[in-house]
Amino acid sequence: MRTVSRILVASMLCIAVSPALATPDEEVRDVLSAWAQAYTAGDHTKISQLYDHYGRLHGVDTADMIGPQAISEHYYFENGHTTLRSVKLGDIKCYAYDDATATCAGGMEFIVTKRSGERLSQPSQVSVAFAYDHDVGKWLIQDHRVLRGIAVAVNPAPTLQADTVKSPPNVVPASAATIPVQ
Repeated sequence: MRTVSRILVASMLCIAVSPALATPDEEVRDVLSAWAQAYTAGDHTKISQLYDHYGRLHGVDTADMIGPQAISEHYYFENGHTTLRSVKLGDIKCYAYDDATATCAGGMEFIVTKRSGERLSQPSQVSVAFAYDHDVGKWLIQDHRVLRGIAVAVNPAPTLQADTVKSPPNVVPASAATIPVQ
């Protein structure tokens, strides 16, 4: 009886102190955070390990890269052009559709420090599609798109009330009557 009691107490302690399992939404958000950390660290090898074998990075200034090797080379050469490059994630929403597919989308800000010391901020939008690879037991990036130069708030302002938003006085709304039909 004592042995059974000890086993039950030990099992209850293990359950009480075991960490909560992360949801798929949190897991893909962690992958995106790992990408941002690796990008800021200039670790092109770690970045490439976050992509699937056929993962696609839609280049901002270059053609699309497919696969970890091409993506690693892209980030390796991108880092060579400046002395410091970092990214700050903004308001990014992640959603797992099931246990094998998920997406994240939102704003981020790239900060580039040139050799001259000049710092440039590049507000951007990001969208990332993930698939869970059961063979390796982790989420991998399937499709990654970044649109730079799009004004996004890294720390968005609170939602505005509809009655506080007013159209400029010189803007006349279009109506069906003003659009010629042919």
